[in-house]
Formats: sequence, structure tokens, C-alpha cells
Amino acid sequence: MRTYRGVIPAQAGIPVNTGFRIKSGMTIRLSLEDFRVHFCLILFIIFAAVASIGCIAGHALASESAGEMVAFVRQGNIWVARVDGTGERRLTDFGACGGPSLSPDGKLVAFHCRGEGDIYPDTGFGQIYLVETAGGEPRRLKFNGILAAEHPAFSPDGKTLVFVGLSEVRKQGKEDEAQVFATMSVSIADIQTGKTRAVLRHKNAMLDAGYIYSHPAFSPDGQLILWQQSGSDVSGGFQITDLKGKALFRFPPKGEDPMPTWGPSLALDGQSVLCYSPATSDASDDTIYVVDRKTGKMVEVTTGASPVFVRNGGAIVFERWTNRWTDKASSNLWILELKPGATPRRIITDASEPAGTMLRK
Repeated sequence: MRTYRGVIPAQAGIPVNTGFRIKSGMTIRLSLEDFRVHFCLILFIIFAAVASIGCIAGHALASESAGEMVAFVRQGNIWVARVDGTGERRLTDFGACGGPSLSPDGKLVAFHCRGEGDIYPDTGFGQIYLVETAGGEPRRLKFNGILAAEHPAFSPDGKTLVFVGLSEVRKQGKEDEAQVFATMSVSIADIQTGKTRAVLRHKNAMLDAGYIYSHPAFSPDGQLILWQQSGSDVSGGFQITDLKGKALFRFPPKGEDPMPTWGPSLALDGQSVLCYSPATSDASDDTIYVVDRKTGKMVEVTTGASPVFVRNGGAIVFERWTNRWTDKASSNLWILELKPGATPRRIITDASEPAGTMLRK
């Protein structure tokens, strides 16, 4: 006898190394039970290979330069992709999520959720989560003294988050007419320990009157905080403060200026602030601007909203809406290289709230 170590004949359709011992000239026949066993084995191998490819792809995307990645929201879930629109990957599946922030190394996304189990009673405020861009189970973060938190943004070293937090929540008035008040803050917290300190605080803020603070972000060197002041849905500018809360710049310079100027982020030069002014009617467009801190001069860049730097400041990704004021409203993500003659190019469909990152000099 000899040991057969080739594959089973082609008519069997199962390319596996067997090890059967047969006599010369013997015809190999598989019973139905043998076929089932080997067929199940092949299916297992195929599924394992597909899972491995997905895992490898996720780690490959996470290992790329963070400047070539963008996080975004699609139908209430957090996704990531390359800035050319390829490699889309969903990171959450429970919906009601928004406000993503991409870590400097591109390995993590922080975001907030307003699911039924996340919203702090009577506030509408949710909780902050963290998830790996390679995939995995999102984990909810807890910050000392904070009852609810939204709009997280990573520090340049990736160790802390700046966010809008709520504490000291109280209700005033009869149950059916009660108003809710809270201390609203722009706070910084250590991701590992949860240790938190407030940079800005506003006590007894009436939540029905709109957010006092929104969309805070670190400067590329980590020494400044930019934040949006939202008095209502159609007003509010932005400010820049140091880490102790001292105001250094405000735009528009006059508080009574009705033009909303939102979503500030600072360029690597430390002077140019990327922001946008949202449309206030169907006759106007969202418009992206760059504001010079020294002169206060505003320069229009393109139409769009929620712009973020990518490619280490060499380009921006932003959203553009269609049918904005109808029940068929939808948003796509576009990229614009920051060089003369460049024009916007659509990269991702059915997406909003992009998040990019920049490295320090």
C-alpha cells in the first residue's frame, strides 16, 4: 500500500489534502456523509478567510496616516473611510450617534450618542463613547462630576478629550411646565482616568434657550481651545481661549452681529480659522470661510458646511446638502485641495459630520 497525499479527484470538488491509504488502482468513492463533512469544512475555511480579510482591512485602514482618514455619520451610525472615499467601514450599529472626532493616530473615534439609555433625564444630552477604527465594541466613557456630555474632540497627543458637559441638573416649576437648568461647561478629561477639569463654566443655564457652548476643539499645538457659541439655531459665533478659559479672539467681533459662524478649527499656521455659516433659508447656501485671527478678515472658500482639515492641512472635507428644507434632505461629503485652481470633488454619499485630524508641526 502507498499513502495518497494529493487532492481528491476533481469530480469530488473538494481540494483538501487527505492522507487516505489506498491500494494501487483503487477507485476513491466518497460516501454522502464524507461529502457533508468535507463540504462543511470548506465552508468554515471560506468564512474564516472572509472574516480574516475584513479584520486585516480594518487594521490596514487604521494603520494608515490619520491625515488620509475621515470619520463621519451615516443614518445615525459612525463610519470611517479614506479621504478618497474608499475603504468605508461602519463602527457602530445602534444609531442615534453623532459628533465624531478622529484621534491623531487614526486608531480611535470618540463620539456622542443620544439613545434611549444615553440621554440624561430631561436634558436631551447624551453620552460620549470611544471605538477603535479597526472595529470592536464601543465603550462608554465616564468623566468625574459630569452627568452628560457631547461633542468630544481629541487633544493633539490623543490622551485627553475636550467636550461640552452638563452637571448640577435641576428642574424648576410644576411638572408639566417645569424648566430644566444645569451647569454647562467646556471641560477637558483624561481618557484613561476620567479626571476632569472645567475650562469654561456657565451655571444655571436654561437648556430650552439653546446651548451656551458647542463643538469645542483643540488647536494643533494643544495650547488653545476653539468653541462655538450657539444662542439659537440661527445665531452665534466662535471664540478662542487659552487652557484657563481666557478669551483671546472672538468672531464676529460684535456680539450683536446676527451672522452665525460655526464649527471653528485652527490651521497649522495658528492664525487661519476654518469655519462655516449655515444657511438660514432655502434661498441661501451653507458657506465655508477662513477667518484671519490677526486682521479679522473673512474669506469665502466654497459652499458647504462642517468643514474639517485632512491631509495635514492640505485639504478640507465638508458636507453639502440637497433638498435641505424637505423630507428628502440628504448630504454627501466632498473634498477640496487647498491649492490654486482646485475644485471640490464628491467622495462619499449619504454622509455628514465629517471628522479629520492634523499632526502638529
